[in-house]
Amino acid sequence: MGELARTASSGQVAVVCALTGARGVGKTQLAAAYARSCAAQGWALVAWVNAETADQMLAGLDTVGAAIGVQQEEAQQTATQVRQWLQEHPERCLIVFDNLINSDLVRPWLPRVGRAQVVVSTTRQSAENLGVAVPVDVFTDSEALAFLGERTGRDKDEVGARRLAVEVDRLPLALAQAAWMIRQQRLSYETYLERLRDFPVAEYLQPVPGEEYPWGAAGAVALSLQQLGSRRKTRIERAVLDLLAVYSPAGVPRSWLHVAGQCKLLGRQTRKVTIAQMDAALGELADASLIVLSVDGQTVGMHRFIQRVIRDAARKAGNLPRIVDQAARLAYEHLPALERVSLDGSTTETFVEQSAALWSCAQIDLLANRRKLGEVILSLQDWAGRCLGEAGDLTRAIPLLKQTLADSIRVLGIDDPATLTIRNNLAYAYQVAGRLDEAIELYQQTLDDSIRVLGEHHPDTWASRNNLAYAHRSSGRLQTAIELYQQTLDDSIGVLGEHHPDTWVSRNNLAYAYRSSGRLDEAIELYQQTLKDSARVLGVDYPATLTSRNNLAYAYEAAGRLGEAIELYQQTLDDRIRVLGKRHLDTLASRNNLANAYRSAGQLETAIELYQQTLDDRIRVLGEHHPDTLTSRNNLASSYQVVGRFDKAIELYQQTLTDCIRTLGEDHPLTMAVRGNLLSVQDVQ
Repeated sequence: MGELARTASSGQVAVVCALTGARGVGKTQLAAAYARSCAAQGWALVAWVNAETADQMLAGLDTVGAAIGVQQEEAQQTATQVRQWLQEHPERCLIVFDNLINSDLVRPWLPRVGRAQVVVSTTRQSAENLGVAVPVDVFTDSEALAFLGERTGRDKDEVGARRLAVEVDRLPLALAQAAWMIRQQRLSYETYLERLRDFPVAEYLQPVPGEEYPWGAAGAVALSLQQLGSRRKTRIERAVLDLLAVYSPAGVPRSWLHVAGQCKLLGRQTRKVTIAQMDAALGELADASLIVLSVDGQTVGMHRFIQRVIRDAARKAGNLPRIVDQAARLAYEHLPALERVSLDGSTTETFVEQSAALWSCAQIDLLANRRKLGEVILSLQDWAGRCLGEAGDLTRAIPLLKQTLADSIRVLGIDDPATLTIRNNLAYAYQVAGRLDEAIELYQQTLDDSIRVLGEHHPDTWASRNNLAYAHRSSGRLQTAIELYQQTLDDSIGVLGEHHPDTWVSRNNLAYAYRSSGRLDEAIELYQQTLKDSARVLGVDYPATLTSRNNLAYAYEAAGRLGEAIELYQQTLDDRIRVLGKRHLDTLASRNNLANAYRSAGQLETAIELYQQTLDDRIRVLGEHHPDTLTSRNNLASSYQVVGRFDKAIELYQQTLTDCIRTLGEDHPLTMAVRGNLLSVQDVQ
């Protein structure tokens, strides 16, 4: 650690230290200890990024960006902003890239100037050209003897300690396992060494071809695991190790393991495990150096070497599919809500990372032989892609969904309903990204396959036709969209009847297409019919009924029937306040819609009052930088501009533009709209 500190204080700018060495020598532990030291000294930023894959690195940088207030709509944009922030920040900062596999992945994100220090841990010697190399090797003879003496209390037997150290190649991780078992069972070095040499490592483990590791070190870990598994009171601990072995080495929240105990997802445990029992088990495993707890104790991880030994042992025993299945079901217990992914980025990133780790552990050969497990893993990956898309991170969402679709075709088949769903979700991601031709092609393929596999009148077929129609509408092909919506509505009426909720959805979609094409009378007629049916069947306070009333009000507004629009908007707002509460997102949307209508009607003071109230509530509920908050501030500024209060308008536009650039990026449509509004008011003034 002293070498890291000396390098940091050498006067170099944007110092990059590459910690290189074999697995198990303690690179990550050294980097972590140094990070804790920097944090204790009050450095302005101490950040940790898992750099094993490009996606994990971008996810980590996205989290850093959120913490320092430079998060953008897409992770690559955020990474660029993080690098810029590090180059410009006047105080000492540290960012650690852990377990880098490919130097080229991190190179674009390294600050070139400034006071930031970057530490990279890696087994690849090629990383040394990134900056100042700090080699981390196995213990020296004297270091190994001192370590064993301190950990075991047997500091008098140097001969036995030296023999043990040589047997495990003086690898720190292996020595930690040996010391724990010696201390637990009060063994001599010689007795432990005999057990280690007698342990049938080749029979216990089934390594993946091409991923060899030192057998002495593997034996030390396996011996500790066997000892742990032979104790009656450690079934919880052994099951926890199995779960952690198939998750990301960066770890999972401690709360996930609490849920695992409550949901009986720990090996063959048939009883619930209390939180106290789980925490006690984690304490014992940490004491045995088999797991790693974060500084605050809320994240539980495992060294990659130990993970490999556990997985290889599970593969040999035929237990790996069961372990992956339980870990996948635990991940399912933590599916992020799509409507909250923008509000809780850390939860989303945890889920995406763990889903990727499970997919990596299972891979195609295991998935192909275990169809049900394949369905679970692929659905997790599909949901991870949808979460990234919902968060606006399409540069990661689209490749992930493409890979998931290809895997689903191989594992489940091209006609499996799950494959059709994944293709639909990929099409939607293309649509959101503005790649409409690719979206339409995939939607059309999904519709054709749904008709062939499920039939013309299956609900999933209708959904596919609706999605295709929506993509055509977005691309300006309104007549094609109307024809598709009309076909779906006719099918729904024929199969489900006029008054089924799915029929209302189809009628609403067709009405929206009519409204977009300027056929407002036809749109209003359909909206009125949907509102009438929904109020009669579901009740006037049902959320779908309130949405129908809002849609009708919008059509009235588009047709210039502002008095009727304002009346309906006001009624919808009042009902949503009563049913959903003052700060529900739908309530905030209603107030914004009402403000728009008053503005269209020339009642600007009333509009300003409503816009201000909506902005205040969105700041409280969504935060200063949420896109809806930025839209509200832009609306308020625009209204001030119309009434001639230019100073106030400029102040709000400038604040909104700054936040849009930082949060959404320079080229986002809202950013460009706000910039145009600011220029227009400055020209007038």
